[in-house]
Amino acid sequence: MFLNVQQAARRLGVSPVTVRRWTGTGFLPCTRTAGGHRRIDERDIDDLARAIGNSNHLAAQMARERELEVLVNTSIALASKLDLTDLLAEIAHRMTSLLDCHFCAISAYDPETDSVSTLAEYDHFGQRLPDQGPYKLADFPLTRKVLVGQTTEVVNVDDPAADPAEVAVMRRDGDRSLLMAPLIYQGASVGLVEIVDQKRSRKYSRQELRLCDAITGQAAVALHNAALFAERRRGDHDIALLREALVALTGRVPSVAAARDTEGVLQAVAAAVCAGLGAISCVASLAGVAAGAFGDRPV
Repeated sequence: MFLNVQQAARRLGVSPVTVRRWTGTGFLPCTRTAGGHRRIDERDIDDLARAIGNSNHLAAQMARERELEVLVNTSIALASKLDLTDLLAEIAHRMTSLLDCHFCAISAYDPETDSVSTLAEYDHFGQRLPDQGPYKLADFPLTRKVLVGQTTEVVNVDDPAADPAEVAVMRRDGDRSLLMAPLIYQGASVGLVEIVDQKRSRKYSRQELRLCDAITGQAAVALHNAALFAERRRGDHDIALLREALVALTGRVPSVAAARDTEGVLQAVAAAVCAGLGAISCVASLAGVAAGAFGDRPV
């Protein structure tokens, strides 16, 4: 039998917020319905109730074990993703699941232009949302503080002391809480992770913030590796194209050598360029003489 969050909270004698936190960190296993609602196996609830009993020490030990398990699983999952799109989706999935939130955006930070550009944003169902354009940090001082000061900040719309620029955007989008954490690689801020809860204000536990910092650290390294992999793959592709072009050009050398006059040589050279470089057309000229050729590519 599976119970919802409220039923599990009553069975364990804790608040629903605690149950959500436990399921988010993996301390209490759960599944989700098609609508995204948690369902918790009654047997897991009974096991947890028996294990904890009145022992806070045991509960803390189990929480640390779950925390380590989350970090290990996340590290393996991120390290296995070399494609940037897959990696961004995995980061968002891990963060929304861990913190029980609705959206996660991952952005790149450019200190030279003092701006942030969104790489991808996903909801907690794994659906990618339309990308948003870059924005200047001059308009968002708290975001700049996160990136320059390398701190994690939480903004709730009902907090009268919250940053007005962030609150204005959150009210526009219908969000209730925003957590911002920097992506740090080798001591430098290279990006930003933003996690949004649309239903309630949040006060994250120390364990949740500790896990968030650890995962963003892993994410920064994984993103750097994915960028290197993409660059290497582009380099390999360029080398392959160059090799194909050289083979095609070499194959045309006999036709150039067999030409009887300047116009014939130029026409053979133009044809060789079209074949080697995949051009639509090419015109070669020398000393007032010109000749051209068309390639095989459709116009």
